[in-house]
Amino acid sequence: MNPNTNRFEQLNEDPGPSIEHLKQQLKNLSPSDKGALLRPDGSPVPAHWSIYSIGELVMVKNYTFRVAYIGEQTLLLEPVAPVLVNKP
Repeated sequence: MNPNTNRFEQLNEDPGPSIEHLKQQLKNLSPSDKGALLRPDGSPVPAHWSIYSIGELVMVKNYTFRVAYIGEQTLLLEPVAPVLVNKP
């Protein structure tokens, strides 16, 4: 989530189809940025951003939810049934 706009952004693992574009981006990245996720414009995702993925389990007020959908301004969470230990 982009904290400046309060909107979700689709992140890419692949910065683009061009080999030259890839080479140029790798030259501009610091060693700690290499292998990081990239924003749609090809810039690295800042470390302080929250990153969500479909199917991810998240805790909200001590209850577990699964991320079901991510839109630009929407995050849909589905409740996950608690795991019962020693169920009779």
